[in-house]
Amino acid sequence: MGFNCAVIVREVWDTRDLIASPLDEAGQLKPGVLATRFEPEDLNALEMALRVKDQHGGKVTAFSLGQPGATDVLKECLYRGVDEVRRVAADAKALDTQAAAELLGGAVKKAGPFDLVLIGTTTLLEGENSLLGAHLAQALGLEQVTYVDQLEEIAPGRAVAKRAVEMGYEFIEAQLPALLAVGVALLEDDPRTPRSAKAMLKLKHKKTDAPAWTPAEVGVGDPAARVVTRMAGYAAVPQRVIETRAVDPEDEAALKNMLDCVLKGA
Repeated sequence: MGFNCAVIVREVWDTRDLIASPLDEAGQLKPGVLATRFEPEDLNALEMALRVKDQHGGKVTAFSLGQPGATDVLKECLYRGVDEVRRVAADAKALDTQAAAELLGGAVKKAGPFDLVLIGTTTLLEGENSLLGAHLAQALGLEQVTYVDQLEEIAPGRAVAKRAVEMGYEFIEAQLPALLAVGVALLEDDPRTPRSAKAMLKLKHKKTDAPAWTPAEVGVGDPAARVVTRMAGYAAVPQRVIETRAVDPEDEAALKNMLDCVLKGA
């Protein structure tokens, strides 16, 4: 018996090789400074869905919100073996997590049914509040398990997810359909590492366009009316200026003074 999986995928800023500050004097992001990449935890969620397909059969469908940027995450999903992709055409920057969840939930319902809905736990663009998965589970009326490390078992009507807790692991059973929020960034040498894109699939899907649904088509007439979190203001954190001092390694008095300054936090 196969299991159908839906995966929510997002494009985020890539800060891995950041040297200079990407913010201006007002604390706003400078245009063109940062590149983008596939949200790592969403990529782990995608790998989990693809492994379910590999082992049990079924179909994997990927969903995203908003227009693609420099990294088209839906194309990247196709390159890794996803069966179908769907895009909800809305301005993601103008939405909070609850409004985004209603749009994505409408798309999942329209394309479903699914046995599993998978999503990464958190992203910087959403305030790192880890709420999108929770709002999405509520919109779909599903049980949810958060911070999932690994899918231990899946069978008709039930799934068992493993997650890390202090001093060990716990195993959570959920009735299907269910939502799993994947919260572990896998290491390169981990056997569960997300698979790479395949050259053959890149050629196959080079000109494949993701079907786009409007908010109305997924049952949300006015996305702006669903927004409940509105920013009242923004204050930039002043950049810390670190003063450097040269100390003669042969000068014991200078070394002692340096140690005193370090201990006092001067």
